[in-house]
Amino acid sequence: MKMSLKKAVADLYTSIASRPALQPLHVVVLKFTLYAMGIGYSEHSDQNGERRWLNELHRRLGGLTRRAVIFDVGANVGDYAHEVNEVFGEKANLHCFEPSKATFEELTRRTAAIEGVVLNRLGVGSATTSATLYTDGEGSTLASMYPRDLERFDRSMDQTETIELVSVDDYCRTRSIDHIDLLKLDIEGNELEALRGATQMINEGRIDYIQLEFGATTLAARVTFHDLWTLLSPKFELYRILKHGLHPIRRYEETCEVFMYQNLVAIRRK
Repeated sequence: MKMSLKKAVADLYTSIASRPALQPLHVVVLKFTLYAMGIGYSEHSDQNGERRWLNELHRRLGGLTRRAVIFDVGANVGDYAHEVNEVFGEKANLHCFEPSKATFEELTRRTAAIEGVVLNRLGVGSATTSATLYTDGEGSTLASMYPRDLERFDRSMDQTETIELVSVDDYCRTRSIDHIDLLKLDIEGNELEALRGATQMINEGRIDYIQLEFGATTLAARVTFHDLWTLLSPKFELYRILKHGLHPIRRYEETCEVFMYQNLVAIRRK
């Protein structure tokens, strides 16, 4: 009965609204609806809910008798490192990973006064190896291991740099890190490979929270939401970061495959 009613309403709505003249209106409504769902909205942390989530994480980790261990993978010039420092202060050991030479130099300069930060001129992937980084210019925030098509923005990722990668498992093993409180991944499409390189830490329940982006960069890497869901959902509950909190993603649906900027949080199942 419930499905019949849903179909009847859908049929009625479609018969009225499915007209060529109304399509521009539907596009506008769709975009604003996606914004309200945390998809395609601002990348500024104080507007998209990312800063709110960081404060919530600090509250959740408030009972720790040790410093929180946070990995900032794709640290760029240190904006997120400064936010972590503002929220956690001396109560966090922050490991930053940035493979680009010029960007790493700026990251080093900007984080010089932050206590407890470990800087690594490394990218993170599924294995410890070397790779090619593509960029549209020195210090670009779009640098990626996948040469995105940016022609519509009159930009081209035609500059390259050879970088070194490390897996999370190898890094933790060599540094004797037995637990990660937050693994934050902002690596322009290479998130799935980074997660594959953290298989041991994930399977042993030694990572509590994972934050990652999904969108156009993920599409460039030919990675789907289903790929991430398949890897993470057995061990984690998935949420989308909204401006005013977290929205649970209870199950995978094809509608999850919206390749527009969004922030996801995976919380380890207890």
